[in-house]
Amino acid sequence: MTPTHPLERLRAESRADPEGFWRRTADEFVPWFRPPDRIFEADRPSFRWFGGGLTNMSHTALDHQVAQGRGTQAALIAADERGGRRSLTYDELLGEVKRVSAALRAIGIGRGDRVTIYMPTTVEAIVTMLAVLRVGAIRMVVFAGFGSGALGDRSRA
Repeated sequence: MTPTHPLERLRAESRADPEGFWRRTADEFVPWFRPPDRIFEADRPSFRWFGGGLTNMSHTALDHQVAQGRGTQAALIAADERGGRRSLTYDELLGEVKRVSAALRAIGIGRGDRVTIYMPTTVEAIVTMLAVLRVGAIRMVVFAGFGSGALGDRSRA
């Protein structure tokens, strides 16, 4: 029996041809700088998705959305515990991320470097996370409410 609900159809398709399903899905939704030549590789106990592919999630989340005409739409809406609310469009968020990315590059942070972000959950923390991704660095995020012991535990991981 053929599934009728769209989600069930997608599940059936993904089970029937997992690699084809994920290749089509990634091609449709991910703006690749270089498309993957392998979709899934199992090298137990680990595995790798989209081998040989090159993309940047900050670019996908921002530049691609602006290029698709969503620049004036809300990209981030943040509410704080005091009832404050802040909203940034894709254009505004992209501008902030580019500014912080430039600052990171200016202090020598680049691809493959490791950056720990120790901040409260704020718009600025999200901008910083996206900026670290944009320059190709590896990020670890620690909520600033954690004490020094918890931060130390994470730095050894």
